[in-house]
Amino acid sequence: MISPASIEGPGREEELAKQGWSRQFLASGPRLEEATELYESMGFEVHLEPARTEDLACLECQPPQPSATVEGWYVIYTRPRAGAGGGGTEDEELW
Repeated sequence: MISPASIEGPGREEELAKQGWSRQFLASGPRLEEATELYESMGFEVHLEPARTEDLACLECQPPQPSATVEGWYVIYTRPRAGAGGGGTEDEELW
């Protein structure tokens, strides 16, 4: 599994988007590992960022500190693996 990245400022998501990363969803524990393995098996690079309180949809779930990370939870980002996508059609890849 890919190791999580360090925590950065609020512009971190924009920086990742400029690098070609697409935000997928939050996960932890076995679901995090399963999702990482699945995306990698589909030919994607996977990048993990520690989840922050701002990443949670439920205000009741958020820790009291607004900039705190949520222990054990990560935001999954993916992008096509370098050199991928230059092949043939989907049917050609299957056969």
